[in-house]
Amino acid sequence: MNRRRFLSAATFTALAAAMVPVMGGQAVGVTDSATQDRADALLARMTATEKEALVRCDFAAVAHLGIPALTMVDGSAGLRGEKGVTAFPVPVAQAATFDEDLVGRVGEAIGAEGRGKGYNNVLGPTVDVTRTWHSGRQSEGMGEDPLLAGRLGAAATVGLQSRQVVATVKHFAAYTQETNRFFTDTRVSDRALHEIYEAPFRHVVAAAPTTSVMMAYPKVNGVFATQNPALFNDLKTGLGFQGYTVPDFWAGDDQVAAARAGMDLAGLGTGAVTVPEGGLTGGAIPAARLDDAARRILVTMFANGLFDSPVPVPAADVSTQAHRDLAHEAVISSTVLLANRSSALPLTASVRSLAVIGPAGTDALTGVGGSSYVDPGTWTTPLQSIRDRAGSTVTVTHAQGTKGDLPLTTVPTTVLRDNAGAAGLTAAYFAGADLSGTPLLTRTDAGVDFTTTPAPNLPAVWSVKWTGTLLPTTTGLHRFSLLPAGTATLKINGATVVSGTRQMRRFFLGPFDYPLQGTTRLTAGRPVSVELTYTNAPAETGTCGLTLGWQPDSLIPAAATAARAADAAVVFVNRVAGEAMDHAQLDLPGDQNQLISAVAAANPRTIVVLNTDGPVATPWLNEVEAVIQLWYGGRGMGTALTAVLFGDSDPSGRLPVTFPTDASQGPGTTGATYPGTNGTVTYDEGISVGYRYYDAAGQQPRFAFGHGLSYTSFAHGSLEVAYDRANRHVSLSVSVTNTGPRKGTEVVQIYATLPGAAAAEPRRLVAFRKLTLDAAGSRRLTFTIPQEDLSSWQSSGWTLGPGLYTFATASSSRHLTAQRSVTIG
Repeated sequence: MNRRRFLSAATFTALAAAMVPVMGGQAVGVTDSATQDRADALLARMTATEKEALVRCDFAAVAHLGIPALTMVDGSAGLRGEKGVTAFPVPVAQAATFDEDLVGRVGEAIGAEGRGKGYNNVLGPTVDVTRTWHSGRQSEGMGEDPLLAGRLGAAATVGLQSRQVVATVKHFAAYTQETNRFFTDTRVSDRALHEIYEAPFRHVVAAAPTTSVMMAYPKVNGVFATQNPALFNDLKTGLGFQGYTVPDFWAGDDQVAAARAGMDLAGLGTGAVTVPEGGLTGGAIPAARLDDAARRILVTMFANGLFDSPVPVPAADVSTQAHRDLAHEAVISSTVLLANRSSALPLTASVRSLAVIGPAGTDALTGVGGSSYVDPGTWTTPLQSIRDRAGSTVTVTHAQGTKGDLPLTTVPTTVLRDNAGAAGLTAAYFAGADLSGTPLLTRTDAGVDFTTTPAPNLPAVWSVKWTGTLLPTTTGLHRFSLLPAGTATLKINGATVVSGTRQMRRFFLGPFDYPLQGTTRLTAGRPVSVELTYTNAPAETGTCGLTLGWQPDSLIPAAATAARAADAAVVFVNRVAGEAMDHAQLDLPGDQNQLISAVAAANPRTIVVLNTDGPVATPWLNEVEAVIQLWYGGRGMGTALTAVLFGDSDPSGRLPVTFPTDASQGPGTTGATYPGTNGTVTYDEGISVGYRYYDAAGQQPRFAFGHGLSYTSFAHGSLEVAYDRANRHVSLSVSVTNTGPRKGTEVVQIYATLPGAAAAEPRRLVAFRKLTLDAAGSRRLTFTIPQEDLSSWQSSGWTLGPGLYTFATASSSRHLTAQRSVTIG
């Protein structure tokens, strides 16, 4: 075998370990022999019953051994469920910083606040790779590129664990959608699994081998991730993971089988464990497997100081001024300036009046619904911050314009008529999900607004059709919303206005409802036919619910009037996202596209602020002058956005996900590839995920991965590349110059094209660096690219194919600035 071409798992892990990040001058995350010895000595004292108690999270039963209880809190963007903490930007925004140092400092701050609140285990970071824009949890991951997600996830993990807490990195592996998330069978090639979905964890494990890893919900190639021996082997043997694994809440269907396959901790606390006492002893799983599980838990506890540094008594407020300043810095670093025609931004002295439109006050979304939501506490809203910064020199007005992505007021009985002309709608209830057969019950319902079974004696799965008419009271654009737990479709005059599915109306850990939205134009006094169908089949077991809401009076005309009277207009739009939901449409929800077009028609200097979890359609792009991607910025989003708008700070975020031109682009656009058919979703794009897909398919995105504008300009100069055979890496250097009139921040991206024999993607990100330069400033950057980042997974092993490797400097995946080739092998 040619050793230069094939890397064994042991060699690959050793190479990765050589890249351990350094904090405070010392490598973090390496398990020394003393830690191993302490764990072995304690394990030798434990009985099988005590080992099982530890694995089952029965910490009371092992307290006499001095083993601390794991106290857990969700913490990808701050501490979920706590008051007096700092709400940082969501993980995809952290990824948009392209800044390992910053993300590491955010991790350290979250770790410090976790300890201050009495926790020693933070459930985060999340490094799931974004496969499709449909995913409702894409904001909880770190983008579409495995190197970016891995490097930043490693920085966050090291930062967290530097504060004597265990990080739990999520979710291993190939977890990319919420639809049918508990049971989906993900069919993914071995190559894509290793090169894309497991790859971020490789970087994390190299930096922090004694962390913990949460196994994902879906099946992977026919076997639940929590019970999949191949996945555990990839993680523990292939990646050299020394810590312990845990299941996500309710993941899998057999925790004993999971323990046998390689699960170490049986759940996230005692309430999440269904293994009965004694269920892991007496031959249920091999004794050696029980020993391994218990030992991994102990090693991780010792390595991260849980034995030696007990958590303090929880404090009421653990947010510090330094953390709040860091949150502000993180938003600036993650804010992406997507478009800026005619130098509309920053706002200059010529702007004497400014119209702020949309959800920019307390209704601005600071976080994502579900397990990553963090209470922002007392914070400065974008509207207030803009007013503060404008002072007396700029007149700031506000017009609501849109309610954003919120459920609307329930349609009243007074405007509804059933098929006989009485108030309400005619309802026909059926057994089963498809409205077939003879109705179980036909009656008139006063309206549609229920959260419990609305009719007597319905079976476990049922459906209903409401029909009748609606009498509009106003003329113009009408908004309608559905808030379902299940699947619902609203048709008006035979045309579908709103349609979609929600497993639940809101996730129980977050503050946001998950509505479905639509619009149509109606005329006052002219009745329209209404058909509304619903089934509870996709809802959380034992639940149901549907609210039909509307907004008959459009807020857009008043917003356009406000915009017309101002020198410039800033329009805030949003989209709710969160756990247990996906996005059916790429469009902004409700009337927000119409609002942007109306404001742009009234004021040519219109700036759009997208407060969303990821890409949305931008049909109005050529109508506006500037577009900012804000993400969900946590407590610092108002002050940071204001600093960017007025030019006090340079927007320095870059896109960690590709923005498609329309919903047909990118992977996961068909039923089989998303959301799947008959319970199976097929990743037929293989390794072509994110920008790789667009490159391979020849699709032109709206905004490319890595894209982001600055208020200045940069030039990438001469490029030098050399292969260091002895140290098994490529060295690359490039000069970067600020060619513009002011200080600014650039993200230099390095992409590699592999030899044809590798059958790889057209190009892959292999390095990135963020730097700030004064006007006319210049710096020479040097990159070291490990050999494993140039390898591909072939025939169940990592292969470094001999041939010509081409390296390119770039400001995005589609904007290459210089390139040079080198022969390897």
